[in-house]
Amino acid sequence: MESIMRHRDPSILLRIAIADAAAAGAEYLKFPRDAGVLDRVLALDRYVAHPTHGHAAGKYTDDAEMSIGCAEVLVACREPFVPLQFADSWMREFNRGGRRHGYAGGFQRFLEETTDGRHFLERIRPDSEKNGAAMRSAVFGVLPTVDRVLEAVTTQAAVTHNTPPALFSARAAALMAHFALYSRDPLARAGEYCLEYLPREDVRLYGYTLRTPWDGRPVTGGGVPVSVTTAHAAATLVMNGPSLMAMLRRCIEWGGDTDSVAAVAWGIASPRFQDEGLPDWMERDLEFGSPKTGAVHLRALGERLMARFD
Repeated sequence: MESIMRHRDPSILLRIAIADAAAAGAEYLKFPRDAGVLDRVLALDRYVAHPTHGHAAGKYTDDAEMSIGCAEVLVACREPFVPLQFADSWMREFNRGGRRHGYAGGFQRFLEETTDGRHFLERIRPDSEKNGAAMRSAVFGVLPTVDRVLEAVTTQAAVTHNTPPALFSARAAALMAHFALYSRDPLARAGEYCLEYLPREDVRLYGYTLRTPWDGRPVTGGGVPVSVTTAHAAATLVMNGPSLMAMLRRCIEWGGDTDSVAAVAWGIASPRFQDEGLPDWMERDLEFGSPKTGAVHLRALGERLMARFD
């Protein structure tokens, strides 16, 4: 593939944050207790707070915040990227955003007890098979070659999730995002593209996620790590969704880790749906309109990210 960005998208970070915040209210709901909450989220006419997570409506969560931290590294640092750059950036963003809730409980405590990037690297145990690396990986699609995408996304993923399923899911998200930004081909071919460029072992173990559609169950872990099910569900949305809003609705209907799947899918697909008009409330009410963390900031950072590699 030529290294020409054909679908430049300064709104990519804003779209990731909107999807994250819009789907966060439906994450791992319990039924029948939360049936009314699901109805309110699916109305898609406002942000809805989760019934038990203590996270305000309209605030994005770890998916967007860590994506922003990765984007800051891509903008400010030179390749090859190193783990300390990512750890420092994640800590800066966590503190700059007011030490927001919305992270997994154990990792939330880890961040609250960590002082800086060096301390982060000293304390982290990178043995998770969850989807924390995949959720922040779409931004790496901006890098202009497949080799650079794979090197950078693997470096950042291994800081916290140095396990085969988590590394696969991060690489798949980044490659699909690269395809969306750089290729002329339709998104329906994104899975085929990933199968061509992913490491052989990734394809052997997890290639089915890019060949067969998600079956509509809640996107959770269990027999298969949630990193893999997240990549599977997001790939299905990206390759089959007629619009961003349709992808969001389907993701919420599936249930499970709704905000991570939505953030990954929108982060990948956004460049191909730049003309889609989203409801006004999505941008207006994100982060309560904060100039520090909301739409103005995210669009400006997205512009810098595109300019860095355009």
